[in-house]
Amino acid sequence: MFSNIKLAIAATFCITLSSIAQVGVNNSDPKSLLDISASSSTTPSSTDGILIPRVSQFPSVSPNSDQDGMMAFLTQDIPGYSRGFHYWDNNLSTPKWVPIGAEEWKPGVNPSGDDLIYALRAKATGTDMVITNDGRIGFGTDDPVERFEFKGPGDNDFQITSANPNPPNFILYNTGGTLESPSALAANGEIGSFIVKTHDGSTIRENGGFRFYMDGIATPGSTPSRFVINTTPQGSTSQQERIVVRNNGNTGISESNPTATLHLRAGGSNAQSAPIKLTSGSILSTPERGALEYDGTNLYFTNNSGTRSVINGSSSSSSSGPSTTSANIYYNVPAQNSVDSWGVYIAGAQLGMSCSCAPETVLPAGLTWSCYISAANTVKVRVSNFTNSTIVPGSIKFNITPILQ
Repeated sequence: MFSNIKLAIAATFCITLSSIAQVGVNNSDPKSLLDISASSSTTPSSTDGILIPRVSQFPSVSPNSDQDGMMAFLTQDIPGYSRGFHYWDNNLSTPKWVPIGAEEWKPGVNPSGDDLIYALRAKATGTDMVITNDGRIGFGTDDPVERFEFKGPGDNDFQITSANPNPPNFILYNTGGTLESPSALAANGEIGSFIVKTHDGSTIRENGGFRFYMDGIATPGSTPSRFVINTTPQGSTSQQERIVVRNNGNTGISESNPTATLHLRAGGSNAQSAPIKLTSGSILSTPERGALEYDGTNLYFTNNSGTRSVINGSSSSSSSGPSTTSANIYYNVPAQNSVDSWGVYIAGAQLGMSCSCAPETVLPAGLTWSCYISAANTVKVRVSNFTNSTIVPGSIKFNITPILQ
């Protein structure tokens, strides 16, 4: 009973309730709702302080709005949380315990045994953000393989946004020597690459990319470069050069050393191995110089004068060359300045084409010839006599070639 009386007296002496419900502990003049004074500000005892509830796990049933701001001290690391003070924030989109006063970056070790630091808040949301001691940076992984690695199961697009006359640039810089003392890159050395990888069912494979090399030797004022696109063929894991652009602009299609502005690989006898192939389509309504066209029947080329010619067509033989038809023409030119003409069937000849023709043997002196397309599949050959004498009738074979204009 005496002990209870002493405790009541001590409580009355140490705690004073003011008219506005301020509470003072170890002082008689509280300056706030709760004002706790140490036994000595200069030589405090080991028990001068306040203890809040200490827990090794957070409650299995989460607090609610009535506990918004409630504080607890977590005594050990648990999944998603580290040891330290936490408060309940019920106003978040997903209410949760939030660490108080903890450093954002915490030390740790990944499964490979690498020392690292990790972002506390990112890890608490289930997304790793780490920097290893050897300078590798991981987003979505605590064990990055490359210097920078982004890893995640969903959308992992990489975007650089700008609003400036100088647009965003993705720059790859490689140098010889060292970072502190750069020098010329080795002859034909690789400058940088954009590489793609995939999994073949047993392991990860690098199977293509865009690569930039020195095209020879770099010297002061001269840095020739070469650009290469690689792919991997079916049944292989070895990349092949498919497009090569040299420093002089020569471009090779499956040719590693192009010697022309466009250099195609050699064709083969197997299907789908031709060096070039055109898909049939409509030809230009107006010929354009230098155009090569294929309408499904004929292959055409327009020369510098704007004349479109049949290079090869359905009426030709199996060998390549102009579509030429030979025909025997029986001319009959009885008198001066007379003209005779004969129709010759040539498959593929159309109105709008012109044609060329020439006799296989020499005509009698004084005769000239010409030809024109008079109707579909029909060519007229004309023989003219501009002499003062009659020419004995005869026959001669003409070679006739339609020319599309």
